[in-house]
Amino acid sequence: MTQTTKVSPEIQPQKRPKVSEQPIQCWAHSQTGKRCTAQVSSREGEPIPIPYCERHLNSGDGALKALVARYDLPAKYRMAYWGKRGRCSTCDVEDRAISYYPPNKITGSNIDPKIPGGRTLKRHNYNGVLNPGGTGDVIQYAACPGPNEKQNMRSTFQYFGLRNGDLGGLEFVTLVPVPKNTQLLHWYGSGWWEERGIKRSDVGTKRYPAPLRDAPVKKKRRREVEDDDNGTLAKVDIKELTKSIDVEWARRHDQSDQDQKSA
Repeated sequence: MTQTTKVSPEIQPQKRPKVSEQPIQCWAHSQTGKRCTAQVSSREGEPIPIPYCERHLNSGDGALKALVARYDLPAKYRMAYWGKRGRCSTCDVEDRAISYYPPNKITGSNIDPKIPGGRTLKRHNYNGVLNPGGTGDVIQYAACPGPNEKQNMRSTFQYFGLRNGDLGGLEFVTLVPVPKNTQLLHWYGSGWWEERGIKRSDVGTKRYPAPLRDAPVKKKRRREVEDDDNGTLAKVDIKELTKSIDVEWARRHDQSDQDQKSA
């Protein structure tokens, strides 16, 4: 009996939606890798809606499974974290909320050329937090990489929604191709751990691995020194050079003691 190997579907990165009177196509994919064809329109008059249809707002993107790649995902695959806008809870309460900075209501962008650096800075535009509790959001379950791991997705500072609206979202994008069953990780920030008194640890498992940091390359310390014999420069290992100097110093010290005794 011949065994058939499942081939991972070929997923194409989605494009970031732009402000338009026309609906946008839902970003989500089915569990078999088919792009959702549903169209998404503005819900509260926002310039760009959260790019998920009502079905996928409730069930989440089928390409993900809390939060592991269901099949191979390409670099620049886009996802939306979303939640209900409100106040931030204290750090002693479990929450998966993130700060919310609504985009420009005309351009739909979080880039403002009038502000130094181009971004709508926190002091200019903070508008509470987005709380995904009780929603179908999947990104809320993404872990933070441990000390020996690295993130393979990040937020882009492109938000969705309207100032003082009910719902809001934030774009995330994969940084590299993500193999099937690999965890999707993003950096929480060092302050997140300190404020909660939690020690950060690795999260990857044999079944659901996490991307690992590159092993540091150990380089030998070397120095260019002049060779007395031929006047050329030679590459000399510092440890070996130091060792030979110590041996020579000890030899000369012993010779000096002998000379003093002979005198």
